[in-house]
Order: sequence, then C-alpha cells, then structure tokens
Amino acid sequence: MRPLEYVTPMSLAEALERLAGSDPSETVVWGGGTALGPLLRRGLVRPRVLVGLERVAGLQDLSLAGDGLRVGALVRLADLSRSPVVRGCLPLLAETAGRVGNVRVRNVATVGGHLAHADPAQDLPPVLLALDAQVRLESVRGTRTLPLERFLVGPLQTARAADELLTEVWVPAAAFGRRTAYARFTPRSSQDYPTVGVAASVRLDADGVCREARVAVGGAAPTALRVPAAEEALVGGRLTRERCRDAAAQVESAVDPWDDTRGSARYKRAMARVWTERVLEELASEA
Repeated sequence: MRPLEYVTPMSLAEALERLAGSDPSETVVWGGGTALGPLLRRGLVRPRVLVGLERVAGLQDLSLAGDGLRVGALVRLADLSRSPVVRGCLPLLAETAGRVGNVRVRNVATVGGHLAHADPAQDLPPVLLALDAQVRLESVRGTRTLPLERFLVGPLQTARAADELLTEVWVPAAAFGRRTAYARFTPRSSQDYPTVGVAASVRLDADGVCREARVAVGGAAPTALRVPAAEEALVGGRLTRERCRDAAAQVESAVDPWDDTRGSARYKRAMARVWTERVLEELASEA
C-alpha cells in the first residue's frame, strides 16, 4: 500500500507554502472528506500527501457585511443551514444546504469542498449561480476572485490551480431581497444527488415587471450552468405562464446531459424544462 502523509498546517500562509512546494500530482487538500474519502478508499485518487485544513484559522468564518455574505471554505453545510445570518439574508441558501445528502454528510461536508469537488449534480452550485456568487482563490502568488460560473469548468474540474486554495465564497448584497426558488428532482432517494436541480432568482419592480433574472441548472450538463437565454426571456415583462414556458424552453435547448443511471439524456433534458417551469411559476405565484 502506498504510504500516505497527513499534514496539518497551522496557518493559511503555511498551507499555501506547502502547496507551492509540493508535487501537484501527489498532494491533495483535505476539507471534510465526504467526497475525497470514497475516492481514496477505492484507489481512484492516490496521493502521497494530504493537506488537512482543520487548524487553519479563518476558514470557518461566516460574516455579513455591507458588500454581502462571506462564507469561509471550511464552514460545514449543517452550520450554513442553521446560521441565523444566512437564514435572514439568503434563506434559500440555508434551506438548500439543509437538504444536501443526510445529516451525517452535512455535519462533515464543507462549502469549499462541495464546490471544489465540482460534481455537476450537486445542490449548492445552481443556487449559488442564481445568487451571483464568487469564489476567492489564494496562493503564494497572490489572490484572485472568480465568478462561480468561471470556477466550474467541467465534471470534477475547476479553474483552481494546483497551488491555490479556495478560501471563501462571497454572495453580493445585490442578491439579497430577490425572489428565489430551487427544486431538485430525485426519483430515487431524497438523500441522492438530484437528477436535475433548477434554481432561479428574480427582482420585480412595483408593477410586477421582472427587471433582473438568474436561472441556473445542475445535473443536466458537464457542470452546473446559468442559462442567459432563459433569463432574457423573463426580463422586461411580468412572469406570465407564457414567459415561464418560454424560459423553460430555453433551458431545454441549453443543457447538455448524458445517459446514466439517473436517466437518459433525453429524459433529463425534458426534466430540466419541466422543473424550470415549476420553479418560475412558484416565483410568479409570489408576485
């Protein structure tokens, strides 16, 4: 069996130095381990070094400021779901975090690990896309911030460089106060990844006209994605059934699913349309 070293840096600077000086093919960052653990046990990932982040101060911080909500990469999904701060400003984010997997998973899984794993069927990415979330990446070379849609580049693939850490997720204050909804289609177990997940956020004016919209889908493309054509179909008018259907049709055209045990590509494409329409009609009913 290949020897495995587990190191626990005491600071962010130490963690970044460790990544900068390591062979990227043999070093893996360990957060909660709910995704990485099974891969290690099956031999699908075979590093020589695990860099555990549990002692790094600041990565478990969660704060609300004038510019938005900041969530440290090591915030547990259970803590995100229970946070009064998150429930107050972004209730959909808290609700969605509380629906991921089961209580055992949520008590261990971290926000940063959830996003860095980049499984296209995960729950949080479409919700965060609908909220214009950004991620902060840090290395000894410096810090950069990316919109989430640029961070997620493919199945289990992100834009994170080997020497970078995802340290924070930021949701801008401009997303607060939007009408939001998320629906997950899970024909098997409610604890399973959804076959399709759809999130949307809209801002309506006093006359009920949609002035801003975000529509995002998970499970129906190589990565969770926003659908600008669907958003454009909503902006400029009331959320009538016809507009909702037009936007849902744009989602059906935009997604690129694949056949697997959760369903055929054709089935998933149809479900993306159906569940988008339901989410948008839910938002319309609140107007």
